[in-house]
Amino acid sequence: MDYLLALGPLLIGSYTLSLAVWLWRQQNKRGAVGTVLLTLVTLAVSFYSVFLRQPY
Repeated sequence: MDYLLALGPLLIGSYTLSLAVWLWRQQNKRGAVGTVLLTLVTLAVSFYSVFLRQPY
């Protein structure tokens, strides 16, 4: 079940990373780097809460 919960953030993360690639190609490097950093932090928090957090 945990893997199904992780599927949502992975799909959203892949979409936002494709946005970052598009921003990079449009010469908006600051926006691309910010998007990648925000995506990585969001994925890290999501995976921490799904896999490493102690259940109630």
